[in-house]
Order: sequence, then structure tokens, then C-alpha cells
Amino acid sequence: MYEAMRQTLLRVNASLTGYLAEARRAIRGECDFGVEDVRRIRGPVNETAPVMAQSAELLRMQPELAGRLDLYKAQLGDLQTTLGQIRVMLLARQASLEAGRAQLSAVSQWMGALRQTR
Repeated sequence: MYEAMRQTLLRVNASLTGYLAEARRAIRGECDFGVEDVRRIRGPVNETAPVMAQSAELLRMQPELAGRLDLYKAQLGDLQTTLGQIRVMLLARQASLEAGRAQLSAVSQWMGALRQTR
């Protein structure tokens, strides 16, 4: 049982490392990061919930995993911060798109008015 928990923790930490790197690349504008990416992150986090619920017992049985548990907690904190930054970036992009849409609408109305006067 504890070996399975250890393996889960190792696998999830590796996954979160990749997701965190991808999220940071998105902030730098090197790739897109959307709803599906957030949903993919949820899987490993949910998978680790039982491990975290028994983390005190796990540490008692395998104290060498303290660093792995600390890494997991640190990555979750980093992901929370990074996802907050992505949220702000997406809200800014949404506002920019809305402004562009409003401008296109105004140009379209102007063109319609111009056609009527000809």
C-alpha cells in the first residue's frame, strides 16, 4: 500500500513539473493554455488526495518521502500562482478582443452608413 502511494507521489510530481513548465511557457506567450489544460492538472491532483490524507502515516513509514511531499506542496503553490497569472492574462486578452470587436462593429456601422449615402 505504501509503495503504491510512493509511486503515485513520484508520478504526480513528474506530471506537475511538466504542467507547471507548460503554464509558465504560456505566460511567456510561447504556447496556449486553456480549459483542457486546467482539467488535465485536476487529474493528478485528485489522484494524490488519498496520499495526502494519509501523509502523516506515509511519512512515519517512509520518512525519506518528506522531500517528495514538500515538492508536491511547493508545486501546488506554484501552480496556484501561475494559474492566477494565466487567468489575468486571459482576462486581459478577453478585454482586448472585446475592444477589437467593438471597433469592428463601429467600422461596420460606418460602412453601412456610407453605402446608404451613395
